[in-house]
Amino acid sequence: MADADEDVIPRGPSKGEDVDLSDETQDFRFLTSISKENATIPKRGEKDFESHGTALQSNTLAASRQAMHNALSFQRVHQPKGLTVGHYHPETNMAYSDNPKGPLFARMGHVRSAKDDPLGDEDARRRGQRLWFLPEEVLYLIERGTLDLRWPPLDGDEGQMGLPMSLQAAYAMFIGDEDTHDGALTLERYSVYSSLKRSGYTVLRAPSWDSPGPPLSSHCYPPSPQRTWQPGFFSTATLRKLFFSQSSDQDEQSQITGPIIKPGLYRDYATIYKRLSLIPFYDPTTATQPSSQNDPSTDPAFRITYHVWKPGSPKFKKSAPGPPDFRIAVINARETTPPTLEQLGSLLETTPYDAPNPEGQMNANLKYGYKNVILAVVDQGVTSYLRIADAAFGMEKVYERKAQRGGKRGGRGGGRGRGRGR
Repeated sequence: MADADEDVIPRGPSKGEDVDLSDETQDFRFLTSISKENATIPKRGEKDFESHGTALQSNTLAASRQAMHNALSFQRVHQPKGLTVGHYHPETNMAYSDNPKGPLFARMGHVRSAKDDPLGDEDARRRGQRLWFLPEEVLYLIERGTLDLRWPPLDGDEGQMGLPMSLQAAYAMFIGDEDTHDGALTLERYSVYSSLKRSGYTVLRAPSWDSPGPPLSSHCYPPSPQRTWQPGFFSTATLRKLFFSQSSDQDEQSQITGPIIKPGLYRDYATIYKRLSLIPFYDPTTATQPSSQNDPSTDPAFRITYHVWKPGSPKFKKSAPGPPDFRIAVINARETTPPTLEQLGSLLETTPYDAPNPEGQMNANLKYGYKNVILAVVDQGVTSYLRIADAAFGMEKVYERKAQRGGKRGGRGGGRGRGRGR
């Protein structure tokens, strides 16, 4: 009976089944027949669950391995029209290129002035055209085959471009080496950078890459309210103070000695809930810049590492990047303990003030916060993104009902209030 039941089981995967190709034994012999003229990948065959000790299966496996080895050993070359040659600069642990080609360089690299250029006036004709690349940019360009990086030529080799630098040598030169170069690139920081770049984001180093960051300014605090005054008119605050100050004092005294909700006529629930809010809550809109010059010192393990812009963001310009869409702090999970409240407070305090949309939904506003930072926690190559926000739960009034856009309120048969006439 068991054999009969097994014969009924369908051997091929169903249309709605999600099949993971990595779990199957791949046959790479089709790579030998692929050419530039006919670059079509044939359909995959049936899966061999276990070896059955036949010569056919052994020969198929050996041929598949040899085809994969030949495909990986094939020498890939740069096209002459799109070839971009870079040169390694050992003193700064960066690279530069005099002939960058392609649209990718519109959002990568930076041009230095003649005063800040490490090469100085060595070649005045290249001034304003030479692009300098940071270590993470160089590694990313080499990995995707866009940049052909060369070692510095030896003394006496005039006219020589130097030997090509392999990817293995690039990893050895650009990652680590904190003793020689301050704020060196770590493997965790590069893994986050490369994954974001492959997803289409624009990523630049933050000012707090190897320092606590810029000093606190007015951008880190809510803007001061603009008060206008017209002759012959009283402001709303003045009228409220003149006519309702006495009643407010009486209400406060009655809440201390009498009931919280005193008997009376209430026409809405908002007034009752306002009287129930006795505990003061955190209000980020009232924060002011301290008069002292002691700026918060961020922990080196919890600093904003990258400024990130969305793919195709119109706000980004290479000459004037503007405010980023995201601020990311890269954290090594193997060398860093969970952050304390003081560390997170110092990190959020140095970020600009960014209030949520007042017309947005409550959950979205609480998630966005008035300041927010994304923690990229890297655990041996696996990156997890966690948003930390300066949320104000007391600012979101749960009892205030907001009409939903594009929807209808009420039960069956349409909106509320349509009763049967009598």
